[in-house]
Amino acid sequence: MTTEIDAILAQNLAPAECAKALNELGKSYAEQQDTDTAIACWEQSMACYGKPGFAQAQLMKAYNAKRRECSQAGDGKGLELYSDKIDGLMQKSKDAIRYGF
Repeated sequence: MTTEIDAILAQNLAPAECAKALNELGKSYAEQQDTDTAIACWEQSMACYGKPGFAQAQLMKAYNAKRRECSQAGDGKGLELYSDKIDGLMQKSKDAIRYGF
């Protein structure tokens, strides 16, 4: 993790506020084309708050982009990793609909 993510987590914010701060940081990294750090921010946001929303949508886009890169590069392990991450996000969405998270 980056020191910026650690700094946000160290503030012991309420889950929704923590997620909002991490989402904004992730958006900033995405604008700088630093997809890996943006993903780290959004994954931590999901860990803080857990409900479907901005972070989940951004992760889905980022994971699909990374999966596409792996596919084009012939990276089977990376392709499998990001496919599994996408499957996990889809399962979270299904659980949210089923159980009303």
